[in-house]
Amino acid sequence: MSTPPCLPPAMSTPPCLPDCVLFNVHAYPGQSRNATTASDTTRNHEKIEVSLCPAQPPLPSNLFVHCPELCFTVLPRVIRADEDLFLLRVAIDCRPDNMSSPDDSDYFVYRAAGTKREPSLDRLSRPHPFFHDDDVGLLSRGGNYTVAALLATGTHDVYDLHVFHSENPSGWIYRKVSVTEPQRQLPLLIPENCGRLLYHDTSTVISIGGEAGTMGWVDLWHGIILCDLLRDDPPTLRGVPVPVPLDLVSCDNGLGAELGSPTPFRGIAFVKRGGDNPNGCLKLVHLEAKATLVDSKCDDETGPPSFQMHNWAIVTYTNTAMTCSWKDWHRDCRMEASDITIDTHIKSELLQTGLLGSSADQALNNILVSHPTPDISAAREGIVYLMAREKYQHPKAWVLALDTRKKMLLGVAELGTERQPFAPAMYCPSGIGNYINPETAQHR
Repeated sequence: MSTPPCLPPAMSTPPCLPDCVLFNVHAYPGQSRNATTASDTTRNHEKIEVSLCPAQPPLPSNLFVHCPELCFTVLPRVIRADEDLFLLRVAIDCRPDNMSSPDDSDYFVYRAAGTKREPSLDRLSRPHPFFHDDDVGLLSRGGNYTVAALLATGTHDVYDLHVFHSENPSGWIYRKVSVTEPQRQLPLLIPENCGRLLYHDTSTVISIGGEAGTMGWVDLWHGIILCDLLRDDPPTLRGVPVPVPLDLVSCDNGLGAELGSPTPFRGIAFVKRGGDNPNGCLKLVHLEAKATLVDSKCDDETGPPSFQMHNWAIVTYTNTAMTCSWKDWHRDCRMEASDITIDTHIKSELLQTGLLGSSADQALNNILVSHPTPDISAAREGIVYLMAREKYQHPKAWVLALDTRKKMLLGVAELGTERQPFAPAMYCPSGIGNYINPETAQHR
């Protein structure tokens, strides 16, 4: 397994990091001590050490996890990030990934250094609830933090809520909670193929914060379940819809597309106050992809299936009210790939990657893109990141940085080779760059 440099040569001593960095969600096993290094012990009393190696987007920031007693058949994974924190899952057994269970993992909260405070690593106390990565959120609260998991019960609009507050490390708080303010019904008739839009299955969790300590459990096809973790006892839930994917509902002569996982097509973030957003807002990005399945083509590298991309577009939405109404969402822009401008330097980089070519079917609009992600910085309004591959399911991937307002490609960077097959995503945005001095985040 190859180990990346702590920082790419061109970015070895950047003057500062932006408000948003992109973390490789899968950590590299190995030691890379620097000023960000923090340590704790596993449940088996083995010392574990975590170090960060930040970079300027679209270059990925990397995470190193060092524990000589673990063989890492399942790579440590960043589950969630908020402000100066991230939540890390580390499998402590040596079973292969397809046999590993979330209950076989230890969960750690990493906190970046602050004024008169060293970086820290805290293992969450056990026993904790059984949860999958998509079910759990993380909220930074000054010197404290909250971890919460919302689990379906099988009863409509009733959930099990498990909450851990760092100031009460003795255990988890359990509540059975209900949706008291459901989102409004869809404003149009949904074809049978798109029935996935009609029920909630959490895709990710966002942190909104504020005095109420609000988190949102997001189904990128259906809607958001908001919960104020610090205000009510017991807390109550309320629903916020997300924009309907009209391109998928109306396709195939009105029959609609069969919807699978939403994460290749949609991303969401809460952008905290600043710039044009004095109170913060939700940002959702939707990828419209016009691609056809090439039935007769079986690639030697990736196997079936194979797709030909004809064009793609990015649509961005903003929501400042976050009520149960669809009308709260406002479309910011729609940008087609064929309209994006690329300067000579970036085009040269794309040609070197193999993503672009001289033939007619290798233009920007023919690149296989997925996993749109909005930048979480209010100062970088309209910036969206996409994952790009030369071929469908190819393990090697790049990150494209796009300015949707100016319709420009800002940069391209190699994300790396997928080291955990069939992972739902390879990168996640984080605001931890605000808390790291890049000149001290060097190998020592």
